[in-house]
Amino acid sequence: MPTADAASVFPENSRQHNDSSPTTALEQHWFIGYTRSCQERKVAQALSALGVENYLPIQQVVRQWSDRKKKVDKLVLPGMVFVHTDEPTRVKLLSQVYGLRAYMTRGGAHTPVWVPDVQLQMFQHMVMYGREEVSVTSDYFAPGDRVRVVSGPLKGLECELINLQGRQMASIRLAMLGTAMVEISLGELEKIGSETQIKD
Repeated sequence: MPTADAASVFPENSRQHNDSSPTTALEQHWFIGYTRSCQERKVAQALSALGVENYLPIQQVVRQWSDRKKKVDKLVLPGMVFVHTDEPTRVKLLSQVYGLRAYMTRGGAHTPVWVPDVQLQMFQHMVMYGREEVSVTSDYFAPGDRVRVVSGPLKGLECELINLQGRQMASIRLAMLGTAMVEISLGELEKIGSETQIKD
C-alpha cells in the first residue's frame, strides 16, 4: 500500500491535498476503498446496487499466449475501488458492503484521503483510451514538463512528461495513491503554454 506523504507525490498544490478531509459532512469526494482479495468487481456491483457512484479501473490489454494473442480485462489497481460519496455514507458502507474493508488514510491518521475530481477524470481518460498498459506506482518522481496530448486516442489529456528508463511516459498524480503512467510517443505531445510540438 502506498505510504508516501501527500505533499511529496503531488508537490504542486500540496496545501490542498494535505487538507484533503471533507470540508462539510455531506460534501462528496472520491475516496479510495480497499477491498478483500478478488472482491473488487463484487464490491463495485454492490455499491452500484445501493446507488453509490464508484469507479473500478479496468483496462482491456492484449496478452500473448503460446499460439495466439488474446484481449483480457486487467484490474489497474487490484484491491482498490474509488467510491464517490459523502462522509456519513462512507462510514456506513463499510458495514453495508461485504468486501469493502477500509479506506486509504493519510500517514497513519484516521482521516481518509480523497482524489480531486479533475485528477480522477484524467485517470479515467487515460485508462479508457491509452494504447499501452496503464500502471500506478507510489514511487516519487520529480515534476516533469506539463504537456498536452494533441493527437492519438489520448488527445486532449493534460499531464506531465516523465522519462522512465528511456521510455517517455504521460503521467498523472493521484494524490496519495501515487502516479498513473502510460507510455506515449513524443510526437503526440505539445508543451502547455508554448503550443510547440515536442520532437522525438
